[in-house]
Amino acid sequence: MLKKIVIAGSAAAVVLGAGTAALAASGSTSSPAPSGTAPSSTSGTANHAAGKHAGKARDELRRALHATWVTRDGKNSTTFVTHDAIRGTVTAVSANSITVKALDNVSQTYAVTSSTKVHSRAAAKGATVTISSVKTGDKVLVAGTGTSSLTATRVLDATK
Repeated sequence: MLKKIVIAGSAAAVVLGAGTAALAASGSTSSPAPSGTAPSSTSGTANHAAGKHAGKARDELRRALHATWVTRDGKNSTTFVTHDAIRGTVTAVSANSITVKALDNVSQTYAVTSSTKVHSRAAAKGATVTISSVKTGDKVLVAGTGTSSLTATRVLDATK
């Protein structure tokens, strides 16, 4: 579930960025059609191209090792939240932190708090999972927030 959320959010960011870049590259200065008018015949082509790019972005995100993206804060639209995620192998874990190393040797340490949600593919459905069930050597996906110091919001232990 977390993986789908991270992928969907990242895909949306990539698609939005690709669409903005395409618009900038086209040099288009036209404004949107006024309300009540029919869309132009080129909108079908643009939607098809955007769909093609979304599929490619989704495929690339499935292979992503780590990422950072920024969103508007849901509670305050004038502030922003920096999100970070990494997929890799746990190199250290305690009640207060988790360190993950990706395949490209990038290593990130996240603080673990009482609000960090931990999920495990090996756990029975509905079972309570805590950070103590995550072990060094496990394959995980960690998502969190922060800039200079990261705080884990979700940990998915993919080791079965």
